[in-house]
Amino acid sequence: MFRVAIAGILVGLVAASSIAAPRKKIIEYGWDVPDTAYLREHINEMEKIPFDGIVFKMNPRGFPGREFGWRAFSRERFDFEHMKPNIEDLKATKFKRFTDNFVQLTVYPGDVDWFDPDWSNIAHNCALLARVAKLAGCKGIMFDPEAYGKPIWQYNAFDADKKEAHTFKQYAHKVRLRGREFMSAINAEYPDITLLCLFGPSTGTVNWAEIKPEDSGFGLLRYFFQGILDVATPGTIIVDGWESAYGYKELKKFVRARRAMLEETAPFYEDPKKFAQHVRCGFGLWIDYDWKNHGWSYDDFSKNYFSPDDFSKALAYALQTTDEYVWVYSEELRWWNPARAPKEYIAALALAREIAAGNAAVKSR
Repeated sequence: MFRVAIAGILVGLVAASSIAAPRKKIIEYGWDVPDTAYLREHINEMEKIPFDGIVFKMNPRGFPGREFGWRAFSRERFDFEHMKPNIEDLKATKFKRFTDNFVQLTVYPGDVDWFDPDWSNIAHNCALLARVAKLAGCKGIMFDPEAYGKPIWQYNAFDADKKEAHTFKQYAHKVRLRGREFMSAINAEYPDITLLCLFGPSTGTVNWAEIKPEDSGFGLLRYFFQGILDVATPGTIIVDGWESAYGYKELKKFVRARRAMLEETAPFYEDPKKFAQHVRCGFGLWIDYDWKNHGWSYDDFSKNYFSPDDFSKALAYALQTTDEYVWVYSEELRWWNPARAPKEYIAALALAREIAAGNAAVKSR
């Protein structure tokens, strides 16, 4: 019954909105993010889970510190030699099902001011991550701009001396230049890269009617993306990953979010044609959504925010509405641990894909 209902709704949606139809892909990312050594050893077992790709982390070897993706936005300057073991792991990993893989990158710790000349180290570090992605045959970089460290996008949260030295407008201009520097460095290593952004170009724009950009936690992010779009090579794709979809269950929410990402956000950028050339709609779903408040059970799925049936429906909606990517986030559920990945939720992934593929077939007739 569900398949018939969703088919009728979504075929009408596609006809009305002219959604492009590449092969839709499900990407895994969560607290169980694997490192390259784990991939090398366990890829055969991992690819039994019906994802199309994963986000992985790069752990340094031979010296202390957090993984590279959690250290890139710092004063430290990476040495490519330290990444060679990761590249060896990736080249030895025989990917089959996982065709669209991404290197993890966050803006942590974010302790280098935008006007600091050492910011060039950040561009250098991100370029090296792009080099690894290219050498390993990955699709690109997963970019999470959420400020887990310093509030780098929120002007009114800056220290007083920084606000005394530069106005918001001056910071916005500088952040745009840094966006250009970031993208130019990455494209020099990987010209046709895809950036899967958990918060994308729409972030910090859709709520500006209610919140001044100086006060917004993402107020400066738009200028960073503007800089990216200024210099991005023709083959660069920016996926707006819309993390806000984490708990969506209704088709209308995905449709509304798609419109916000593409139609309503484009006027905030200087060149709408270039925006359309590079920016794509994506979605994130949190399978064990807000488990600290909603709870999480491995035995009684009715206690979970998403039951397997709920999740298959939500994921089918997301797959039909996205341009290409849906990323599935998890915390308590651990896909690579059979004791913490119930077979019913694995089946939900496959069912959602089957439903979405079935609708695509109907649409093409």
